[in-house]
Amino acid sequence: MNRVCELTGAEFPLFAFSHCRDVVAAVTNAGGLGVLGAVAHTPEQLDIDLTWIEGEVKGRPYGVDLLVPEKFAGSESGGLDREALGELLPAGHRQWLEGLLDRYGIPPLPVGSATGGRSSGVGGMRVDPKSMAPLLDVLFAHETKLVASALGPPPPHFIERAHGA
Repeated sequence: MNRVCELTGAEFPLFAFSHCRDVVAAVTNAGGLGVLGAVAHTPEQLDIDLTWIEGEVKGRPYGVDLLVPEKFAGSESGGLDREALGELLPAGHRQWLEGLLDRYGIPPLPVGSATGGRSSGVGGMRVDPKSMAPLLDVLFAHETKLVASALGPPPPHFIERAHGA
């Protein structure tokens, strides 16, 4: 048994990140560690999915991936809205994405749609402390063995809470 398996309780050092709870449960039941990508979840949906996963894996370890950076850009002014967040993407990236969408005939989304336009690049999720706090409350109310943060190390208070849980 290697250190990863010792830390997580997984049988094999295989991690599978998915937005699909079925995949998370299947990987965990096969001896790996399924990790639910949950940043776009509402607190209610996260609770439903984690309850379902726990029923399927029957005590085997699983994880959850949220975006909890140490510092949130724009937090000093109340956070960033969709437009301001989209402006953080380099112009070259936006141009590349527009070209890719044009090349494959992907039309713009209707004005006022949930994702706010063709190449906003930020989807329907929110990444700010206010939106993440309720998800963390749900996550720590469950038996999650691993918490991942794809935006670098989380703030110290988050690490302390995770270790306590």
